[in-house]
Amino acid sequence: MYIAKVIGKVISTDKLSAYDKRTLLLVKKFTLEGKLEEPATIAIDYVGAGEGDTVLVGAAPGLASTVFKIPNAPIRELVMGIIDYYSFDSKSSFPDKK
Repeated sequence: MYIAKVIGKVISTDKLSAYDKRTLLLVKKFTLEGKLEEPATIAIDYVGAGEGDTVLVGAAPGLASTVFKIPNAPIRELVMGIIDYYSFDSKSSFPDKK
């Protein structure tokens, strides 16, 4: 699991059936220093997140496939929650909605 920022949506007219009716989001992982890491990755949305949201991403082979009950789906990253507030090293933060 990791914390990431949603930086956009991925739009595709031709895709595998495992992705049908699912929102694909482009996310960047936060480092321990709170900076966004390169490169961005694609995650399947499970909670209705949008651009600018800070999210919790599960990243394990088979995780999204299990959640969506799609056997052998090529899905690895799954947006599992929208973070309203977090604290790290005695510093608190409310994520920006930019």
